[in-house]
Amino acid sequence: MKITDEKVTEYIQGLYKPLNPFLGQLRKEAESRNIPIISKEIERLLLTMLQIQKPERLLEIGTAIGYSALCFIMSGNVGHITTLELQEKLCNEASTNFEKAGVANRIRLMQGDALESLKTLSKEFRNTPSAPFDFVFIDGAKGHYLKIWKHCMDLCGPGTTIVADNILYKAMTAADEYLDVRRNKTIVNRMREYLNYVTELPGVTTAVLPVGDGIAVSVIEG
Repeated sequence: MKITDEKVTEYIQGLYKPLNPFLGQLRKEAESRNIPIISKEIERLLLTMLQIQKPERLLEIGTAIGYSALCFIMSGNVGHITTLELQEKLCNEASTNFEKAGVANRIRLMQGDALESLKTLSKEFRNTPSAPFDFVFIDGAKGHYLKIWKHCMDLCGPGTTIVADNILYKAMTAADEYLDVRRNKTIVNRMREYLNYVTELPGVTTAVLPVGDGIAVSVIEG
């Protein structure tokens, strides 16, 4: 199930324009190969947020072929990106895309389990005086969002924005009646745990929005 009216979604997507021809072609290729990348609506929302915040350092969990990281860095509103991806094959493809776009020197790609990579980053930045990341985009394994959030806390500080994508999970997070297959029940329960946690956590302001497949925008208060 789509979480918004199909005609509304089609209308909004009809207003979409790619950031540049390179990204437009990369989106077409990803969609033709059924490689999951950020939706058009989420892309525009995130690029607008980055235009407002202009983060110096962005952390992304879930690189895939590097489409979203390229959107962020090529917007001109992000200084440097660290992006994490489990699958070696996808990492190799993302690395090639970063080179083709001429932005490889501004993106650090870490291959391996995200939680282990986050531990590595925490050790690297342990003695830094300020939070290493101003903006975090979570788009990795859907059943591990809460664990990822907790590991990210060592890397965030007052003012850091944390965005989690696909949070409504085709409306299944909102109601069990939308569950398509039983195996998704665990993921749905963990998504609910994540949302309950970030919406009730003191010192954090969170908005859950029905954009794309659902997005949660959290800001650590100063």
